[in-house]
Amino acid sequence: MMLSKPKLSPISKAVFFALSAIATSAHAQNTGAAAEPVMQRVEVTGSNIKRMDTETASPVTVLRRDEIKATGANTVRQILDTLTSFDSTTLKDDGSSSSFARGASGASMRGLGKSATLVLVNGRRVSNYAFADGGKETFVNVDSIPADAIERVEVLKDGASAVYGSDALAGVINIITRKSYQGVSVSANYQQPTSDSLGKQTTVGLLAGYGDLEKDRYNVFFNIEGYKREGYKLADVIGKFPSWHKKVVSTAFGDPSLTSYPGNLNQAAGGGNPAVREAVKGCKVINATGLCTSDLNGINPWSDGAERVNLYSALHFKLNDTTRGFAEVSYSETRTNYEPLPFGMAAGSPWNWFDGNKKQSQSVQKPKLPANSPYNPYNFPVGLDYRFMDSNLDWSAPSKATQYRVMAGLEGTVGAYDWEATVGRTGGDGTSRNRGPHRDRMPAAIVSGEYKLGGQNSDALLASMFPVIGTDAELSTNFIEAKLSGELMALPAGPLGFAIGAEVRQEKMYIKSLDNVMNAEIISQGSLWIDGERTLSAAFMELNAPVLKGLELNGALRLDKAPGFSAHVSPKLGASWKVVPQLLLRGTVAGGFRAPNIPETLGKVGLTGFFNSSLDPKRCDTATAIRDILRNGNASDKADATTAYNSGCLASIPAMISSSSTLKPETSRSITVGFVAEPVKNFTVALDYFKIERKDQIDYRDVPYVLEREDNAGYSDKLVRNPISDTDRRLAARANTLKPGSNISWGAGTIQSLLLSYENFGKTDSQGVDLDVNGRISAGEYGTVTLGLASTISLKLRTWDIDANEYRPNTVGNLNVPRVVSVLSAAWRKGPMTAGVRVNYTSAQSLNYDETDEARWGEAGCRKALAALDANDLSCRVASDVRTDLNFAYTGIKNLRLLANINNVFDRDRPMNVRTGYVLRPRTLKVGAEYTF
Repeated sequence: MMLSKPKLSPISKAVFFALSAIATSAHAQNTGAAAEPVMQRVEVTGSNIKRMDTETASPVTVLRRDEIKATGANTVRQILDTLTSFDSTTLKDDGSSSSFARGASGASMRGLGKSATLVLVNGRRVSNYAFADGGKETFVNVDSIPADAIERVEVLKDGASAVYGSDALAGVINIITRKSYQGVSVSANYQQPTSDSLGKQTTVGLLAGYGDLEKDRYNVFFNIEGYKREGYKLADVIGKFPSWHKKVVSTAFGDPSLTSYPGNLNQAAGGGNPAVREAVKGCKVINATGLCTSDLNGINPWSDGAERVNLYSALHFKLNDTTRGFAEVSYSETRTNYEPLPFGMAAGSPWNWFDGNKKQSQSVQKPKLPANSPYNPYNFPVGLDYRFMDSNLDWSAPSKATQYRVMAGLEGTVGAYDWEATVGRTGGDGTSRNRGPHRDRMPAAIVSGEYKLGGQNSDALLASMFPVIGTDAELSTNFIEAKLSGELMALPAGPLGFAIGAEVRQEKMYIKSLDNVMNAEIISQGSLWIDGERTLSAAFMELNAPVLKGLELNGALRLDKAPGFSAHVSPKLGASWKVVPQLLLRGTVAGGFRAPNIPETLGKVGLTGFFNSSLDPKRCDTATAIRDILRNGNASDKADATTAYNSGCLASIPAMISSSSTLKPETSRSITVGFVAEPVKNFTVALDYFKIERKDQIDYRDVPYVLEREDNAGYSDKLVRNPISDTDRRLAARANTLKPGSNISWGAGTIQSLLLSYENFGKTDSQGVDLDVNGRISAGEYGTVTLGLASTISLKLRTWDIDANEYRPNTVGNLNVPRVVSVLSAAWRKGPMTAGVRVNYTSAQSLNYDETDEARWGEAGCRKALAALDANDLSCRVASDVRTDLNFAYTGIKNLRLLANINNVFDRDRPMNVRTGYVLRPRTLKVGAEYTF
């Protein structure tokens, strides 16, 4: 079988010729001088070559164990959230119940997403999470990695596909564990708010190891960590919310729900019949307008509980003086306890969702109580607003997953060369379960009267109406890799280092919703079916040459081959120049690569689901106008105000996204340029500019972008709308009654379906500057003070407009894309005492995400909306944010280490956000102890 000839980009050609020139120059300059005594070399993130100087051409942030403890983080995701280059809004398990990858926490850098950030443990890949986020993005669940086993975290902040292969477009997060351990250590940490006990987090750990690698010729150790987070409900925290949240974000926030138990009759006027709006007979909680209500605050989830057990174990042994063996086993079980509200239905518009098997929209009419129903006193059918709060109906929806990595290898030296060979397997599985309404059996049971509204119903009937639904997933990767590194020859300024290697990975992935979901038997339930496997292979080479005193060049090339695609070469060229001992100039230029993954190319049935909280440009203005009138009416009107607003400005859009076998790999070009200076002893400043441009980005077209172009050719056929519903007409009529002369009417119905597919159409341009300042001051008998400042200043984050064939406007400074993120830290150490402070800063942001929602959430649009709500005193921006954390450690008791963290010490609220609402951020206290036997 012949391989297709790889295409070389200009960067690849330049790196290839540079490597050749380096090698040729080195050969010419080799004088055969006697070798210098060998010093200990280490491998650093971003290179396969061991070296004595850890400061390379690539910018790398290192967070060591003591620094990690100072953050107060309990999990790996919480550790990463403290990094300024990290995207803290990316997926995490708490609050992600509607995600296809619920139960996991991902990692993203530079605004490029989880699929562009490579997560490693000890320089090697770990298992991805079994589920794909959005049915597309494969990623590592970072919370499956035991935080207690971490020695340090190294973050490579430039493209590294030439070294690590696919996915390393934005950077690499390399989590490095202990290499050995002797003895036994136990640890425990407990964290909760200082004002109450909500959201408690508990971590316990056991570390044990035996054997001295030098004396006994082996060392084996294991670390097991348990973590628990307690969830809580809205009723537990509703008293902490400021009044502006209810006034401008959700006018019905915390109010009893009209979608209640045993419900309300709700029928719009029509066909000669009058309008009906009244409580179902037997309701015990009636509001001022005579409607039945249910208080949901006590069952409305506001934070999701979680339990995790993570295990890491390693064995290192010496076969002889030049050959060593190693093995690693890691295993994780994670569970997130989602407890959604019981299923509720409101009379009016039909249920709509997409059937991926048949590739067509599904629509089911809401059930109506017939004229002969004991609950309907009228001689015509009436609709029903109802929530299924039966005491014997369990709505809990746990998401469970496992991840593992097992590997073994040999490493050693042959002459001046280091070699290593490893074989292993990574994998995992996942299950998510819930209940969902059957499209036939649930409405039939209501219409027939078999289901008793607000009464006792049998387990068998409820199980028939609401069968168990969910998704199962499993994935695995078998890998084998080998590399050889060392020194080719001596140069006048130092040895010419090299590394070559190869790897093969066999990947399998299976994700499938249960059959009742796949067959569109469950109302409004999205589905997914992925089943595929592939073999990836790669070869790489790297040279590191100190060509002149103080000047070091590094070049790398990597050839990756995936089935169905031409072989791809990823290049990287770096240079560092130590102008004087106190000043290092550095820079890199690189090409990146990401092969389309299995969900993007091998999906058997496209992803179906919903885009929630979407702004519908054809309905939002009308929805806002109706809300602004109804909010001044009676109790029922106020509840309807939220219903009206959500139907147009926070809409749920049924959609299907199809995979494509014609996708090609994403590529990127990145550069970094910067310096490291030490103007005075023990005080360093590092400043690096970065630019990453990703091309041929695999994505579907943004929903707001598509909706804005709904009437344009090429977009009008992507969506279908429902007719204007009875509910729409009822809400508009009520608004016109309350405010005569308004003449409000809907111009379009809700969206019934939206069809999208993965395409190679996108580009993303991310630019910015990283600043790292570190210093140490010795105060003699008063101890030592260390200072640090880490900042990421974003300059540009732009996506591509495929129709205009140009970049869309810069989003830096918009919502969730702050221009500046900084952490200022200081620590004082004296003897057994350590005390530190961390000040976290995030710059102000506007309320719009991009140009598509600027009219509604830009300054002018926001001011208009607030004026209508009599809230002119509120801000139309998210102000800058400052949070201060304290940390303490004490080691004055033999074998015992005591820790304490006070986060948000001044109990400062997050800045006001009138678009997404108030977010809790209490002051928390964490205490911990570690004891070594």
